[in-house]
Amino acid sequence: MYWQNWLNAVLGIWLILSPFILGYADLSSAAWNGIIVGIVLAVVAGWVASARVASSAPKWFCFILGVWLIFSPFILGFSSRPVPYWNNLLIGIAVALLAAWTASMSPAEAPVARG
Repeated sequence: MYWQNWLNAVLGIWLILSPFILGYADLSSAAWNGIIVGIVLAVVAGWVASARVASSAPKWFCFILGVWLIFSPFILGFSSRPVPYWNNLLIGIAVALLAAWTASMSPAEAPVARG
C-alpha cells in the first residue's frame, strides 16, 4: 500500500545481511540484533505493505523497532564499534521515520499504487 512499508521491509533484509556484508558477524550482540530485528521488521513491514493493513499498530511497532536500533548499540555494548554502530543508527532513523510517516497517514492520504 505505502512504498514506505516496502522500503522498511527491504531495510529489514539489509539488517539480516549486514553483519556478513559489513564484516561484523564476529560481534555476536550486534550480529544477532541485526538478524533478529531484521527478520521481524521484514516480516511485519512486508505484511503491512502487502495486506493493506488498516490498523496503525503494526506500523507503530516498526517505529519501535527503529527506535530500538538507534539505542541498541549502547544497550548491547557495541557503540564503540563504528561499523555496526553507524549501521544501526542510520537504519534505525530511517525505519523510525518511515514507520511514523505511514502510521500517521490517514487512508485518504495513502499514495495510490500504479501498476
